[in-house]
Amino acid sequence: MNFRRLLANRKIQVLIVLLFVCTFLIFLRDGNPSTIDLNLGIEFEGGVRIPISLEKPLDPAQMTIMVDTIKARINKFGLTQAIVRPLGNKEILVELPQAQASAIKSVESILREQGKFEAIVGGKTALNGSHIIPTGIGGANGEQINPDGSWQLTFSVTGEGELHFANVAAGHKGDNVYMFLDRPQNAAVLVARDFVPIGADIQDALVKEGDDIQLIYLDTFTPDAATTLTVTTLIAPQNLSTTHSAIYQSLKNAGYSLNASAPKRLKLIPDEELRPQFLGFGVGAPLSSWDAIGLQSAPVLQVEPLRKETITQYSITGSAQGADQAELKQNAAVEVRQLKSVLAGGRLPVSASVGSYYNISPSLGNQFLTYSFYAIGAAVLLVALVVTLFYRRFELVLPIMFTLIIEIFVTVAILGALGTLDLAAMAGVIALIGASVDSQIVITDELIKKRGHDVTTKRRFQDAFYIVFTTAGLAFASMLPLLFSGIVEITGFAVAALLSVVVGIVITRPAYAVVIEETVFEAGPQQIHDGHGHKKV
Repeated sequence: MNFRRLLANRKIQVLIVLLFVCTFLIFLRDGNPSTIDLNLGIEFEGGVRIPISLEKPLDPAQMTIMVDTIKARINKFGLTQAIVRPLGNKEILVELPQAQASAIKSVESILREQGKFEAIVGGKTALNGSHIIPTGIGGANGEQINPDGSWQLTFSVTGEGELHFANVAAGHKGDNVYMFLDRPQNAAVLVARDFVPIGADIQDALVKEGDDIQLIYLDTFTPDAATTLTVTTLIAPQNLSTTHSAIYQSLKNAGYSLNASAPKRLKLIPDEELRPQFLGFGVGAPLSSWDAIGLQSAPVLQVEPLRKETITQYSITGSAQGADQAELKQNAAVEVRQLKSVLAGGRLPVSASVGSYYNISPSLGNQFLTYSFYAIGAAVLLVALVVTLFYRRFELVLPIMFTLIIEIFVTVAILGALGTLDLAAMAGVIALIGASVDSQIVITDELIKKRGHDVTTKRRFQDAFYIVFTTAGLAFASMLPLLFSGIVEITGFAVAALLSVVVGIVITRPAYAVVIEETVFEAGPQQIHDGHGHKKV
C-alpha cells in the first residue's frame, strides 16, 4: 500500500482533519488534555432535579399536555437531554444533566413562566396568547440582536386577533401598547422611591380593567401596613429581610410566604428586576420594560388601527445588560431565545410552582458509562471476528475495523460536544456498527468482483455507492419520524443514528473506498476468499 499516495488524496486529508477536530472536542476544549470534555447525560454523571407542584390534580390527558408543554420549552430540539415525567397527579419532576448555574437558572425561569401574553391598551387587553400564530414567531427576518444589547422579536397574530386589537385600541392613537408576559394577578410591587425617576409616568403600565397592580414605596410602608394588604402576591426586593427586617417580619406574620404555591405569596427578586427601564433619561422619559411586572415592551400606537380581519405582525423590543459588547450581545440572544420559548411553548393548563432544585447522583452512573463502552467494544470485536472469517485477509479486515472505530469516535465526539451523550445516544452509536460494516462490505465486494475486468474505477465506485446511498437514504427516512416525534427520551437515538449516516456517506466511507482500492489492486495474483468457499482473483 502506497501511504504517500493515500495521504495525498483529498478524501483521506478531510478524514484526518476531522479526526483532529474531534480529538480537540473530546480532550482539549477546556485546555486540560487529561479530562474528557463531553456533555454526558444524567444517567452517566448525575444532574439536577427540579420539582414542579401543580395547583390542582390533573387527569391523564391534562397531565400529558402539561408534560409535553414543559418538554417543548426546555428541550426544543432534543440536543440537551431532559427527562420530564409525572409523579402522581399533582407533581412533575424535571431532570437535567449537570450544567452551569446560569443554565439551570435560565431553565428555572422558563419553567416558572406561564407563557401568558397580553397586550394592554387603555387598561384593556387588546391581544392575548390565543391570537399568536406559533409559526410566525421570529424566524430568519423576525428577530434582531444588536451589539449594544438591544433586541427585537417579531410575531404574527391571527385575523381575529387583529380585529379584536383594532376594537380595543380604537381612539388610543399615541398611547402606549403595554406588552406583558405573565403579568402578576392581584399583586403589589414594593420598591425604593429612587428606582423611579422624578416625573416618570409608570402608573398607566399598572392599570388593567379589574386587576390593577398596586405600587408601594418602601419609605412610606410601615410594618403595621402589612396587616392591611389584600393582594395575594407581593413583589419585593431580594434583600428585604436584611435592609428592612421589621417590614419583612410583619409580612411573614401577615401570612405572606416565600412558597410559590402559598395563598399569599411573597416574591423576592433582585433590584435590577424591580427597577423599571426607560428609553432615555430625564423627566418624561417613556417606560420601556419592567421585569417585576412582566412588562416586555411599551411601543407607542403610531396609527389608528384598521378594523380588518387580516394577519398582522407585531414586535417586542428590549435591551439586555452586560459588562461589555460581547456580553451584551450574548445576554440579548439569551433573552430572545427565552422569549421565543415562552411564546411558542403555549400556556400551561394550570398554574405551577417550581421548587428548589437539588443535585442527584444516578445509581450505578459510572457503571452505566463503563458498561456502554464495554458493549461497544464487544460489538466491535464480534464484528471483527465475523469479517475476519468472511475475508480471511487482514489487509481487508484492518481497514474495515479501523473505519468503524473512526465512525464511532467521530459520532461520540460530535454528540458529546454539541449535544448530550445519554443512554439513548449510546444505543444509537451501537446500532451504527452494523450499518457501517455492511456498507464497507458492499464497497469491498464491488471492488473485488470487478477486479480483473475491463471496468473503470469510476464505474466501480458508482456501483458500490449506489447501494450505500440507497441504504443510507432508507436509514435516514426511518429515523426522521423518531427525530420529530417530540419524545425526548428517544431523540438521542435518532440523532446518533442520523449523524452516523451523514458522517459515513460524506467522509468515512469515501475515504475507506480509497484505502480498499489501494489494498485490492495491490494484491496482485493473490487469492481472496469471499466467505462461501469460493476464491476471487
